[in-house]
Amino acid sequence: MKTTNAAAKAAAGLAVLAISVTACSGSSAGGKGGTSAMKAASTPTATATDSAATDTTATAAAALRSGLDLLFREHVDLTGFAVQTAVTDGLGSANTTQALAALDGNTVALGDAIGSVYGADARTAFLKMWRAHIGFFVEYTKGLATKDAAMVSAAQTKLAGYKRDFAAFLGGATHIPADAIATELQGHIQTLETAIGSIVANKPDAAANLQMAAMHMDGTAAALASGIATEKSLAGNASGDASVLRAALTGLLVQHVAQTGAVVQTAVATGLTSPQTAGAVKALDDNTVGLGDAIGSVYGADARTAFLKMWRAHIGFFVDYTKGLATKNPQLVASAQAKLAGYKADFAHFLGTATGLPADAVAADLQGHITTLEDAIKAIVTKSPTAAAKISMAETHMAGTAAVLAQAIATQKKLG
Repeated sequence: MKTTNAAAKAAAGLAVLAISVTACSGSSAGGKGGTSAMKAASTPTATATDSAATDTTATAAAALRSGLDLLFREHVDLTGFAVQTAVTDGLGSANTTQALAALDGNTVALGDAIGSVYGADARTAFLKMWRAHIGFFVEYTKGLATKDAAMVSAAQTKLAGYKRDFAAFLGGATHIPADAIATELQGHIQTLETAIGSIVANKPDAAANLQMAAMHMDGTAAALASGIATEKSLAGNASGDASVLRAALTGLLVQHVAQTGAVVQTAVATGLTSPQTAGAVKALDDNTVGLGDAIGSVYGADARTAFLKMWRAHIGFFVDYTKGLATKNPQLVASAQAKLAGYKADFAHFLGTATGLPADAVAADLQGHITTLEDAIKAIVTKSPTAAAKISMAETHMAGTAAVLAQAIATQKKLG
């Protein structure tokens, strides 16, 4: 992320707010500021919506919740990406080193978020505990991979200690009962252990288990956002309909990128027709259905059907793009990119008609999605050490998309 984050931090006073609203304007040249274009197009002069001051999806509380949702989901997704990279390329490989660096970048962003609310000492304490728990998951992974039961047990004991200490830390800061936080953390530990176990064992349910672990973090983000917003008297309602909408779209769209990355990673490691890849494709389609259900709940069954048709088609085009790269077939790559360009035009019209956002602004944002995800897929297929960082960039882009779509829908539906 580029220095555009700094302005948002200064304006909002919370680092997570900056992360959740900058997206592709600071992520990729290929995005060409698509999210910024959508934001500009959604001002009163362009769409006759309410002013930013009355945008219930852009309050400090709403932005806090969606920002935490992004960061916590990325924590899980990048952990899974690092584990799969270690399994495929080796724990000491350059690719694994860079995947862990991308994961630590997410850790620093979370630490900055905590520090922006509770100060430098809290940031330091958070980083120490959060990095430690990642280290315990690394030890757990090593133990599974080497069939060292003692190492697995030791890692789990350390994670139990982390759960206790981190619950006390967050409880003291947010005034949420420490035992409630500990229960939430236990869910994180269990779901991520299950996902890591599936990845290491090369099971077909690995992607589904990773997605479940990421989805668990939505509840954690909601609880912490509510506690922090209340404790700091932030504007807005972290539990209101508009906040829930923005967080839900953030989670689903971020996970679309993460699950696409999981499909490509799995296909590279096990083959395009393997049971593991089939399982990853199924998990990706589960995310698609979740998005379709969200669209349908707002715009009806016909819109859900239309969405699913176009969204599944664009995933197929990314599959063609991946095949073209993997087989060094430039014609297949070019054909897939041409189809993605057609999807961009059709889907921009669909979303523009539904939300009232100008179709050209939506198309610019979709181009950012296409470009950042193409870059990530190419990095995975070519085994570039930048793969994890590029997946993270593509995920961050989608948080900006979610913010703009949520604003348009909330304005239409008068959500508070």
